Amino acid sequence: RPSFIQRENLVEQGVVDTIIVKDLSRFGRNYLDVGNYLEIKYPTLGVRFIAIQENVDTLKETGTEMMPFNNIFNEWYAAQTSKKIRAVIEANAKEGIYRCTYAPYGYIKGDDEKRLPVVDSEAAAYVRRIFEMRASGISPNRIAQTFNDENILPPADYKEAKFGIPNTRKTHHLWSATAIKQIVTNPTYLGHLVQMRTTNVSYKNKKQIKRDPEDMVWVCNTHEAIVTQELWDKCREMEASV
Repeated sequence: RPSFIQRENLVEQGVVDTIIVKDLSRFGRNYLDVGNYLEIKYPTLGVRFIAIQENVDTLKETGTEMMPFNNIFNEWYAAQTSKKIRAVIEANAKEGIYRCTYAPYGYIKGDDEKRLPVVDSEAAAYVRRIFEMRASGISPNRIAQTFNDENILPPADYKEAKFGIPNTRKTHHLWSATAIKQIVTNPTYLGHLVQMRTTNVSYKNKKQIKRDPEDMVWVCNTHEAIVTQELWDKCREMEASV
């Protein structure tokens, strides 16, 4: 956390003599890291630490004997909370509740209970054209170049122009082979929801890794398809022949 790093820089500069937190869990929930700060670093630097909830005060040496146990419990609680949240997310995915913030290009997010994708006819026509071009053997690079030559807005710019969704990738105003590949490999266009495609290494490490297809949550025929199974299969055959 930026503010945590900023504070630690001040601690190391010797301009902080006391740190006060509401409770130990607000300071941190990794018991190894917390223990290193509270039992090694701060005492070495002469920094007083106070946790109001647990009545911890390192200067008065009150509450310190229970700190290791409190830190372990806080980490256990964080792990259990992470498991519960993940279980709820997976249950919602299996119920066919659409979890993405925005629908993929060619759809808009519906306002029904499950927020399922609804076809955006204007963009959907371009999606079909992309699949048809790819199925006919045209490379993703060539498809992207064709769309750029025709001044067709790429997905992010299209969403900003039509729906007012800000394009945060301000340097990307052209179609690319990557964008084409993402479209022709997205089963959402078949009318299926495929969710939980990625997962974190752990609740401590937010780095995302791609799940194996069998570990993703598939719910079929949830919304209107933009492309047919036949067209989808032709694209797969074309990719396999490359």
